[in-house]
Amino acid sequence: MTLLKDDPSWVGCYRLESRLGSGGMGVVYRAYSESGQAVALKVIRRQWVEDREFRARFELEVAAARMVHSEHTAPIIDADPYAPNPWMASLYIPGESLAVRVQEHGPLGGQELRLLAQALGGALRDIHRAGVVHRDLKPGNVLLSERGPLIMDFGVSRAVDGMPLTAAGQVVGTPAFMAPEQFTSTSEAGPAADVFSLGCVLAFAATGRSPFEAGSPYASAHLSMHEEPDLSALPDALQPLVAACLRKTPAERLTPDELLLALVSSEPKRTTARRAGVDTLRTVAARWLNRRVPAWLMALTVLASAATGIGTVALWPSTPASSPTARHTQEDWSPWETRLTGNGGIQRCTASDEVIYCVTGDGSIARINTLDDGRIAWTSAVPADRYANFTPPRGGTVVLGVAHGMVFTVRERARTLPDDGWEPLRSRLYALDADTGRTLWSRLLPDIAFPEVPLFQVVQLVRGQQTLYITDPVKNEIVAVNVATRSTRWKRPLRTGETLAATPDGLYALQTPTKRGQHPRRTAITTIEPATGHTAWTTTKNGTLDFAASVPGALYLAERTSRVNGEARHTAVMRLDTRTRADVRVPVPGGFRCRFAPSITQGATDHYGVADGSTFYLEGDTGETIVVNTQSKSTRRHREPDTTGTFALPTLLDNQLLYSTSYGEVIATNTHRGEQLWRTHRRTAATKRPRPPLSPVMVVNGKLYAVSARSSVFTIDASP
Repeated sequence: MTLLKDDPSWVGCYRLESRLGSGGMGVVYRAYSESGQAVALKVIRRQWVEDREFRARFELEVAAARMVHSEHTAPIIDADPYAPNPWMASLYIPGESLAVRVQEHGPLGGQELRLLAQALGGALRDIHRAGVVHRDLKPGNVLLSERGPLIMDFGVSRAVDGMPLTAAGQVVGTPAFMAPEQFTSTSEAGPAADVFSLGCVLAFAATGRSPFEAGSPYASAHLSMHEEPDLSALPDALQPLVAACLRKTPAERLTPDELLLALVSSEPKRTTARRAGVDTLRTVAARWLNRRVPAWLMALTVLASAATGIGTVALWPSTPASSPTARHTQEDWSPWETRLTGNGGIQRCTASDEVIYCVTGDGSIARINTLDDGRIAWTSAVPADRYANFTPPRGGTVVLGVAHGMVFTVRERARTLPDDGWEPLRSRLYALDADTGRTLWSRLLPDIAFPEVPLFQVVQLVRGQQTLYITDPVKNEIVAVNVATRSTRWKRPLRTGETLAATPDGLYALQTPTKRGQHPRRTAITTIEPATGHTAWTTTKNGTLDFAASVPGALYLAERTSRVNGEARHTAVMRLDTRTRADVRVPVPGGFRCRFAPSITQGATDHYGVADGSTFYLEGDTGETIVVNTQSKSTRRHREPDTTGTFALPTLLDNQLLYSTSYGEVIATNTHRGEQLWRTHRRTAATKRPRPPLSPVMVVNGKLYAVSARSSVFTIDASP
């Protein structure tokens, strides 16, 4: 067949049949190849051809788009970026666009809406994996076909690491479905911009309109950039997912993988079936402990456990104790033990209600259900952050706590320097779904790399509260953030040398003003109303004071001396009555210092010890415990340094101090006399002293939980 060069019915080797639609970049036709294959052929508008660099960039983008292989996209099969009017062709698939479907038949609902969300999430996942960003996802580019929903039209996409298609000042896309960053800097619009557009598309599918639809493109842009969307008309199950897609900050939006995981985990039939399978396998495993079973049956069940995602759990039979002394023997000392040998082992653990959250060596979080025989419910994914260094001392991860169905964690970050050194970077806060472990959102925390800022935790969450307290020395403010809405409850100016201590007993700010060349002589202590940020009262005390602990009605403060040979030591403990503001100061012979290296993931209460009424149990830097009695104004040595293994900070339970050692032992001492009440056996055969334990003994419903050196969590029945 001879093609006429100027025949308008032909583009390249494709014969145009009918016009399918048009957009800002070009016009789409249904066309046929010489062999009769139907294609959707897009011809780029002439205005874009005038750019001298356009053709080369367009060729690169088409090549990248051709790398996309997904069941939820129509593949690109041909292109000519150097034709008089550049074009590209994708496989033609009959169907109607989502825009037409909603316009003619109304919004989608039920299973149809869920399948649409799953298909579009899968399409974006595959598109982004190929290094492509669509940048114009809208209802008109979603095709509802017999194959299911498909994403069409990669004509305005770009390689993630490539140059933008648009010239300076030009905006490509549909304003009601565009992310805020597309209006301000199109060159920085990455995969998260597609996720924002996806949220708009899903809202359109469910309601018939975009959350940012307005009377003009400029009004839509303003809504997208500055206003929160009204999602009240969406189905309840869809609202949180769409809201997570429409975050203003790109880094806080869901990823396609997280969206797909949320959709799958919310299917009740699948969840119920999996849970039933897990429970069945756990029952069988428990029976193995009391009888001999064939090796083939055990192997088969282990394989089934792996297929269903059950963690490796060693179940220990619970035998009733005959006496308080016998209950701690090796035969029945623990109802269960769970090992976390993968992901780098356990770094530290913390308990919240009936759940224990453990940080592993690679920075992931594992949830262990205490009421479910120590089953590992989930292990979170490791964030894709090349500057996230999860192993101390260059970095660390800590679980702040749980609020509003979310687990809040902080990850320290650092950059490796050419001389094998390292430089600390801003840490990042993550909010994980407490039921699934998936990341809901994240944000960078303020930089505290200032010499005048003492050691403190930059973000704090108090158990039982729904507020994050963030200290920002750069902006000189303290911000209280509602964890449910991420809105600001209140802001308060941060004074020079001021630190914040958020405790279950109150919110306190300590300020030690410093003049150049002088050591501060007085400290201002302020109580802040948690609901409003207003000052309740302020008092000033002599000396440089650091927060040490709190109890109902009192604060415990450690008095710091001048630095000697680069080391600051503390020489006294002060108890401050928060009602009368009267103080009692007790000198500590020989002094003491903070036991931990500086780290913003260490809370203020992790540094010195624990308090109970008028007594403070201080952990000295050489490992001994010193009892500071503020009623009698006396001190005494409670426990001698132990050379067999280093200790975590003690846990106070009634009249006992509970210690966890680096060998996995748990030791209980009497708070009054200091004598040892009981001690468990070692859980490691190591002859050398392991690293210091980072997890004190945890107490949940009268049960003691500790972490051993072999990366396991175990429990002791502490009931009478």
